[in-house]
Amino acid sequence: MTRYRVRRRRRTRRLVRLVVLALLVAVIVAVALDETARGSHPIVGHTREVARPPATAGAARPRPRAIASASPSPSRLAVPANGPVATTLQRRLVAVLSADGFLDTDDALCVYDLTTGRLVFARHSSTPLRPASNEKLLTSATALARWGPAHRFVTDLYEDGVLASDGVFRGSLYLKGYGDPSLATAAYQRSILHLRSARLTDFVSALKRAGVRRIVGRIVGDATYFDARRTVASWHEDELDDCGPLSALSLDEGLDARGSPVKDQALYSAATLTSLVRRAGIPVSRAPAAGVTPRAATLLYEDRSAPLARILASMNERSDDFFAEMLTKGLGAAFADKGSTAAGVGIERAYARTQGIASRGVVVADGSGLSYADRETSADLVRLLVVEAHGVDWPAFYRSLAVAGKSGTLAARMRHTPAGGNLHAKTGTLDVASSLSGYVTAANGHLLVFAILMNGDPFDLAAAQHTQDELGVALARSRG
Repeated sequence: MTRYRVRRRRRTRRLVRLVVLALLVAVIVAVALDETARGSHPIVGHTREVARPPATAGAARPRPRAIASASPSPSRLAVPANGPVATTLQRRLVAVLSADGFLDTDDALCVYDLTTGRLVFARHSSTPLRPASNEKLLTSATALARWGPAHRFVTDLYEDGVLASDGVFRGSLYLKGYGDPSLATAAYQRSILHLRSARLTDFVSALKRAGVRRIVGRIVGDATYFDARRTVASWHEDELDDCGPLSALSLDEGLDARGSPVKDQALYSAATLTSLVRRAGIPVSRAPAAGVTPRAATLLYEDRSAPLARILASMNERSDDFFAEMLTKGLGAAFADKGSTAAGVGIERAYARTQGIASRGVVVADGSGLSYADRETSADLVRLLVVEAHGVDWPAFYRSLAVAGKSGTLAARMRHTPAGGNLHAKTGTLDVASSLSGYVTAANGHLLVFAILMNGDPFDLAAAQHTQDELGVALARSRG
């Protein structure tokens, strides 16, 4: 009898705990649904045509394309007329967040059905949080809007001297950079960038074609297209190792053969080219230097990068901070006549405003998301993703994202699940943040747009990524 009573009491306690847990989940669902149903901040507003000003005279090398406006979208968010009714997907999303302990105000989730034009789920979606590398989504979108996917960055070789009939060039050669983030040696492109773009050996071939057999003079590196600052002011000291020096003329992402940052990239690039020229059998009499290209110098050869669409794919799949920051400074140089991070983020903020993506409290401090000062809301990230999906640059933007279980930073995540090979997204990682935003096709064929932002200090990155993966799989399995 005593044992029976003990067992009955244990069963009663377990039942009470289950009831309490069920009530807790119900309350959380109700709160989330209330945020979802309010529609106080429409996910999609009218997308407006952006005036793309021509590059100023001081930034004439990269040229913008003609602007094209995105397709108009609903001005108001469509919500069910009968109020919040918990769907299976909504309950599942809340259960995942609750089970893994990611229900604080430092964690946000927003999901939008692009097929129906309805908000599916919103939890703390208007709270500004650190986006980490999800900041690259805005950088990518702005670069595509301003330059277009076919844009190529240039690096020029100028000559200021005389080439004699016997192949002897007397004077100086100037290697001038215009912010190509992908200029590299062939080995670096093969092993790190996985991208065929401009290479220093291209300039050696150009000298040979010009008939140069000997150089009585030197090769000078010119990085004056950007400002002299090589980092971002708001970066923490421990973030400096994550990105090479931001110079308009950079080789191998600003790193030497050992992977260490090189402070004077103009000199380093000139020295490396000098070495390659000598190795090709063309003597160079003087040591390389850094300097400014004279106005009277003549263009000898122009090397062009891979198209912007391919550069973005390399950047977003690998989450390359250097590429993102170089693009940001390039935007400033091309469209604000200042090759600075501040000018570049100004161009990015302006693009966001013209597309109706500008919540209060949002801060854009850099182009990569390395800065702890960056703030985005999950609703704004979803807005951005929706705008891009309606835009003319959608194919290039979509293809730049990592694919779950297949490529880039998502290659080892969500394998052998409905999200594998399906979910396309941008990851983000800092010591205090983790994020995942992108697109996934649900089991009912609907294309869902989502943004997940998780912040904390201390922060459990493994737990955050596990939860993100569970959420992604839940979205992929959804039938509405």
